[in-house]
Order: sequence, then C-alpha cells, then structure tokens
Amino acid sequence: MVTQTPGQGYQRIGDAVAGAPHGALIVVSPGRYHENLVLSKPVTITAEDGLGSVSLAVSSGVAVTLDADSAALSGITVVSTDEENPAVLVARGQLGITECSLRAAAWSTVYAANEGTVLMRDCEVTNETGAGVVVTSPHGGVLDTCRLDDLGTSAVVVADDGTLLVRACTIKRAAGNGICLNGRGRLTVEDTVVSDTRKPAVAVEQQAALTAARLTISDVDGIGMYLASSERVSLEGCALERVRGQAVFVAEGCAPSLREVRVREAGECGLHFSARSGGSATNCDISNVDGVGVSVSDRSSPEFDYLSVSACRRAGVRVTDGADPFFRRLRAVGCDGAAIEVDSARGTLENVEIEDGGVGLSVAGSSRLSVSGLSARGTAGAGVKVVGAALALTDSVITGAGADGIQAGEGADLSLRRCRVHDSAGTGCLFTEGASGTVTESEFSGGKADGIRLDTEEAVRVTNCTVRDNHGSGVHQTRPGKAIEVLDLITSGNFKPDAYGTSASAKPPESAPEAPPAPRPGGSKDPLVELHGLVGLEGVKREVTSLINLNKMAKRRQDAGLSAPPMARHLVFAGAPGTGKTTVARLYGQVLAQLGVLREGHLIEVARADLVAQIIGGTAIKTTEAFNTALGGVFFIDEAYTLSSSKGGSGPDFGREAIDTLVKLMEDHREDVVVIAAGYSKEMRSFLEANPGMESRFSRTIEFENYTADELVTIVRTQCAKHDYRLDDGAAEALFTYFEKIPKDGTFGNGRTARRVFERMVDRQASRLAETASVSSADLALLTAEDLDAGL
Repeated sequence: MVTQTPGQGYQRIGDAVAGAPHGALIVVSPGRYHENLVLSKPVTITAEDGLGSVSLAVSSGVAVTLDADSAALSGITVVSTDEENPAVLVARGQLGITECSLRAAAWSTVYAANEGTVLMRDCEVTNETGAGVVVTSPHGGVLDTCRLDDLGTSAVVVADDGTLLVRACTIKRAAGNGICLNGRGRLTVEDTVVSDTRKPAVAVEQQAALTAARLTISDVDGIGMYLASSERVSLEGCALERVRGQAVFVAEGCAPSLREVRVREAGECGLHFSARSGGSATNCDISNVDGVGVSVSDRSSPEFDYLSVSACRRAGVRVTDGADPFFRRLRAVGCDGAAIEVDSARGTLENVEIEDGGVGLSVAGSSRLSVSGLSARGTAGAGVKVVGAALALTDSVITGAGADGIQAGEGADLSLRRCRVHDSAGTGCLFTEGASGTVTESEFSGGKADGIRLDTEEAVRVTNCTVRDNHGSGVHQTRPGKAIEVLDLITSGNFKPDAYGTSASAKPPESAPEAPPAPRPGGSKDPLVELHGLVGLEGVKREVTSLINLNKMAKRRQDAGLSAPPMARHLVFAGAPGTGKTTVARLYGQVLAQLGVLREGHLIEVARADLVAQIIGGTAIKTTEAFNTALGGVFFIDEAYTLSSSKGGSGPDFGREAIDTLVKLMEDHREDVVVIAAGYSKEMRSFLEANPGMESRFSRTIEFENYTADELVTIVRTQCAKHDYRLDDGAAEALFTYFEKIPKDGTFGNGRTARRVFERMVDRQASRLAETASVSSADLALLTAEDLDAGL
C-alpha cells in the first residue's frame, strides 16, 4: 500500500517499489505524488480508486522510467512539465500501461527506445508541445484503444528501426502528422481514426513500412496520406473524408498496395501518383473532389482495377508528364471536366465506363494511349477528343455525346477498330485539318451531322464501316486529295448523299463562326503592352523582351518540327524592394501563356515561411505543395536568399532542405513552370551558391535598378491620375528635390516610397482643406508643395 496518511503504508511510490518483492501489486491511495518513479522491479502499480484519483507529477526529469524486465501501471495520471524529457521512458524491458492519462511538455510524452516495449491500453495521451508516442525500438509494442489528442507535433512517430501496432485508437488535433513513419520504422494500424491534423495525417518516408486496415482519416488541412517510402506500404479498407489537399499523395518511387480505399470530399486530388511511383489500386472509390479524382504524373506507372471516380469538379482521371499507368474496369461519372484526360503521357485502359460530365476521353500533348472496351454515354462535350497525340481505340461504344462522338484534331493519329458511335449532337467521327488515322469495322449512326467527316488532307483510311441514319452525309470529305481512302462502306438512311473520293465531290468545309479569343490571365489588357507601359526599368524591359522573343522562336521552331534552341526559363530578379519585380514576373507569365509556352501563366508568390516547416521532413512536403500550385505558371520566391541563411527561426538546415527540394522540382517540371527567385543583388549571389545545382538552374539574372528621381515623380503623377488628383508645378519640383536627396539605402522602397509619399500628401491635403470654408472641385483635385512638406 502507498498512502499519504502517515503510519498506514509507504508514503512514496518509489519507496514501495524498493521494498516490494518481485511480482508484487502496489496499490496507491488517492493523492498527488511528486516524485521521479524508477520501476526497478517487475511490479504492478495501480490506483486504488481508478483513473483520476492518483496523480504522479514532476517538473524535471523523466516521470516514469522502466529499469526492469517488466512492470505495469494502471489508472495513474502522469503529468510532466519538464520541457526536455518525456513523461515515460522505456529503454529496456516491457511496460504495460492501462487506463492511464499521460501528459507532457517536452518533445514526446512516451518514448520507447533501444530494447524497450510499451503495451498501452485505454490510455489518454496529450502534449501541447511535442509528440504523443515516439518509438525507435524494434520491440516497440502496442497501442490499443488509446486516445491521443492536442499534440504539438505528431501524435505517433515510428523511426529508426522502431516497430509498433496501433489498434482501435483515436488520434486528433495534431499540429504535425497523425502518424509519422521514417527511417526503417514498421507500423501496423487497424480500426483507427485520425482527424484534424495540420500536416499529412499519415506520412511514410525513407525505408519505413506501413500496413493499414480500416484506417479512417478526416478533416485534414493539407494532404491526407503522404506515401514516399521505398518499402512495402499496404492500405486496405481505408477511408479519407474532408481532406482539403490531396487525399493520398504517392511520391519518390513508392509502390503502395491500395485495396478498397474510399475518398470522399477532397480538395485538390483524390489519389495522386507522382515522381516515378507505382503500385496498385484495387476496388477504390473516389467522389466529390474539388480538383482531380485520380492524377498520375511524373513517369509513374501504377495499376488500377475496379476504380470508380465520380463528381469531380475538374478531370475524373488525369495522366500527365510521361506517366504510363494501366487501368482495368474504370468508371468515371459526372465529372465537370474531362472524365479521362491524358496529356504528354502513355497508358493502357481496358473496360472503361464514362457517364455524363464534360468531354469523355481527352488525349493530347504527344501522348500514346491504347483503349479497349470504352463505353461513353451522355457527355456534354465530345465523347473522345484527340489532339497532337496517338490513340488506338478498340471495341468501344460512344452514345449521346453533346458534341462530336469522336474528334481527331491537328496532329492526331487515331486508330478506331470495331467501335460504334450513336446519337451524337455533332459528327460521329471528325478528322479536322492535320489529323490522320484509320477507321475499321466501325459504325456511326443517328448523329445530328455527318457520320464521318474528313476536313484533313492527311492520310485517313476508312474500311468495312457502316454509316446510317445520320442527319448529314454518311461520309463527307471536304478537302480534295488522294490520301483519303474509303473502302467497303455500307451507307443507308442518311439525310444527305455521301461525298468522298474525288475533287468534284469534295466540298470546301463550311465556315464556322470564329470562337472568341480566350481571356488573358489577369484581365483583358495585353500584358506585353502593360510591361512596356511601366515607369522606367528600361534595362529590365530589354532583357524580358529578349526572353519573350527567344520563347517565340522556340515555339515556332517546334511547330516547324525543328529542335528548340537551348534556353533556361528560370530567372533571378535582383534589386532593391519596390522596383516592380513582382509586377514584371506576373506580366512575364501572362505573355508566356499567350505564346503557349505555359499552360496558364498564373503567378504564385511565396516567401520562406511558405516553404520551410518546423519539423524534419516537413519542409520537403510544404515546398512541394506550394510548388505544385504554380505548375503551368510562374513560381515567384520573394527574398529567396533567406532560404540559404540562418534567419527565419527554423535554422539554416530547413532552408537548405527547401532549396534542395526546389532544385529537384525545377528539373522534374522544367517544361511546365518558370521559377523566379527575387531579392537584393548581393544576397542573391549567396543564394545561388547554396546548392551546387542552383546556379545552373538560374542561368540568367536580371538587375532591377533603383528608380531615378524623375521616374519616382512620374510614379506619383500616375497615382494622382489614377485617383483623380494632379500636382501643381511647385509640388512636382519639391518632389524631384526630395527624391534626389533621399538616402538610397536598404530602407529605400523605390515605387513603394513614391506611393507612400502620394498617400501622405493626400492625407495632408484633406486636413488642409477641412479647415477651409469654401472648397472648389479644382481645389479638391490639386496637390501642392505644402502638402508634401507636412506629409514628410
């Protein structure tokens, strides 16, 4: 017995342990005990009145240390306020912890290291500063029906050679990961719920291995599961709900096995395979995704079987960047974008079902795709659309397309065999200018236009096909030429006669109304005109115009079938603040989007805080997430030199981790993004030296000089015109004198300084006129030298 009543037993738990025989049961009466408990014998310590009645509290050192082959705690509340040490340390032996409440203020609450084992059941673990349970021991133990809540970093960490079984636990409100695996850690998790984490709910990296069954993840700010391990990762019967980023993100060559994984209400993506990842996904169901249902990119090659994707606001399935996946028994329903979109990739699809949504299957960007057994019904756009790519489509049916059933655009190489297209709102099969291909043993019927329309002079061979009951011709060739062959055609019931085979029968294509030009990013104003309309920056304008011209010629050479000239798109903008670096970067991206060099041309601006995390391994994830939002546009890193310095609060190593990650991402996505690093000239030279590959990625530096006094006055005049003010001559002269004399040191803000001066003049003018009884409209619009003096 341990009691705080004198004369009735031991007054300290440690004294009872010292005096107890091996295997003894130590019963502790209610109270608060202040001692560092070392379990040096195989004993069991239990609270007499159960959980909440006995509290073991320490302010320094480890609260409970196991120094025996085994011991057990039951019903004890352990509270440690030491910021350096865990509350419970098990470095050898096996410690059973049952119905206990454990709270710490250090980097971990429970730590199983070396040869230690923890067996925890029905416990509560909290730690507003650090992790819940950290295991590096190969005999780590078991967490069973435990609750981990309010963690300052990750709830469960298994690292080095640690192993752990987590069963029927609840993990929530973790500022880091819910579960973090790295090193050679091994974790099995079953029937567990993870929710409300700031970082990926589950992160598996390096050579760690994960086996998860019936794991539920919900209400996560970013990524649901980040899988980047080279070892075995298996998910079965898992569910992810209300994940605002990517529900499952597979990277770094990871090859997981996903079986019966269900995703509901994701933000960016349901399943994303990137960076040469592989693996398999069987019987998975993805629905209600704000972005893309399933994305496969960066030369990844996973296999999918029985995949269902529905109600995605963008594409149902997107395959890009050299990926080569295999899909068998895929169903895509009600996606606002293309049900399946393949761009600059390869792949094989078998037994695919598409219903509703936008375009059924879109193939572009030099892709090579093989599809058999496609069924597409009721799409708002074309059932199948191919531009600049090769598609082999076999044994497929397209019904009720809202536009053309099958459309082959410029540069397409389309092969159709044993396909049927019915009731299309447009042409059954359309070959536009520059398209080629073969159509064999196929049928086109009931369309609102021609069955097959050939607007191309490239080689097209149509053999053993049936065209019937179309509202136009069965086959309509609009360009004369001998490259078109139509053999063994069965035609009947079409509203217009066939026209193919000779120049006499081929009519010129009907003119279609010209489509309105696509809106430019950022508004209707021409970005090149806007660039040249900026005040000053003549050297910058010359450099940027030179880059734009180089990109123009590269695009023309590619269109002509020639190799593109060598050039680096990533830039350094060096100079003082307020010189228009962000504005020029935005306009540069818009111009490249107009030229077709970038897909969108949007600008994503970040600083160190947007890239660098507070935990090891988190920076790479954070940097990748930010970088991915810029794909297709410009990634602008303001004050980039802070990544290579010790400033910023997270230490230089985390900044260098961001740099190393950026170097790899810039290489992996060199054709789909422009990275611009900005900052002071001297500091940017140090930034380029921070990584051996950095300088080669940024081969051109554009210097932004300080504005002259004349240019600063012009900026003030521009602000005046924009807000219906004007400067009198005296104010303009006073401004020029002021801008000539102002120190051009590190605090000088250039354009920002000019705008602040304007704002202060407006403030002073308002105060001056408020004291005047009668004020004319001209007075309200006029700024004088008097307003400048008081404003400064």
